[in-house]
Amino acid sequence: MSSFRIVLTAGFAMFSMFFGSGNLVFPLAAGFKTQGMFSYTLIGWIITAVIVPFIGVMGFIRSEGNRDVYYSNLGKSGAFAINFLIFMLVGPFGVVPRCILVSFGGFNLMYPSLPVWIFSGLFSLGLLGLCWQRNRLVEIIGVFLTPFKLGGIAFLICMGLWVAPPMQQVSMAVKECFGYGLEIGYQTMDLMGAPLIAISVYEFLKKKSKAGLSKKELFKMGTLSSILGGGILCAVYYGFMALGAHYAADLVGLGQEQYLAAIAQKALGSYALPIVSITLAVSCMATATLLTTMWTEFLYKDILKKQINRHICLTASVCMGFAMSMLGFGKIMNFLGSILEWLYPLMIIYAVYKLVDKNPTKTLHA
Repeated sequence: MSSFRIVLTAGFAMFSMFFGSGNLVFPLAAGFKTQGMFSYTLIGWIITAVIVPFIGVMGFIRSEGNRDVYYSNLGKSGAFAINFLIFMLVGPFGVVPRCILVSFGGFNLMYPSLPVWIFSGLFSLGLLGLCWQRNRLVEIIGVFLTPFKLGGIAFLICMGLWVAPPMQQVSMAVKECFGYGLEIGYQTMDLMGAPLIAISVYEFLKKKSKAGLSKKELFKMGTLSSILGGGILCAVYYGFMALGAHYAADLVGLGQEQYLAAIAQKALGSYALPIVSITLAVSCMATATLLTTMWTEFLYKDILKKQINRHICLTASVCMGFAMSMLGFGKIMNFLGSILEWLYPLMIIYAVYKLVDKNPTKTLHA
């Protein structure tokens, strides 16, 4: 595989893995709230939802894709504790059930009588099947899921903005809009998922690149992949915030997980609902596949010490996500928000430190 194709696949995979449930919801919500002032919100959003997560990715690649090395400054106990908390929150106790419920939001507008437990069960079965192919994770996401996902998103943004009503102005100060963008960017939890994404990308780069590629060259390829993935994210976020701003009047009274489907229905008619529903499902499935795989590996290796079969751990992980999805979108967001308020700023500081650390591959100390 050529270097160009490797970077292209890795960059697309990073976009797809980062762009999950929260990324489909919160940019629309930000545009809905700030409307004609959304461009200032976008600046704050890009800082916490794009730049900071990719700082985490690059710091992790400098640590050779090793979790223990990345968190070596925290000691063994601290590294295990932070890994457990992150894997738990971005895995079956937080982001994965959120992915299920955002996907359900689109299908629920098409089929109002569809019970959430049936949809969640079907989604979980599909997730189980994809996670079974863990050795081809980056290729499956980057080559197969991402083109469909990106094409559907681009179609919805372009067509939605083409027929969009004018934006309304709101009485919000620039500083308030910028601060709101910073704050709501936390909710994507992308910095917490960055090390998990970096593991997959680093292993993919090593596997597909020429034998004997130096650390510097691997870091360069990782940087180029990050620029590509981050650039696509920025473009999509702009489009989503613009959609939320233009269609704010049509979103009043709806749950945030229903915003995109409602906009598509308003702009393109009922025929758009299947497109947006499938796009939502594919987008969330790509993210959920990565996160479930990573949590399963942590459960299998770090917690259970390989005493239980990996496939049993995977099945248990998927069942955990299914059970949590029964709580509902609002309860999950309240649970995550209370933790992110204090955890996310600390992780930003640590990510910046690891990017500039002069000895990023030092061994873990006790």
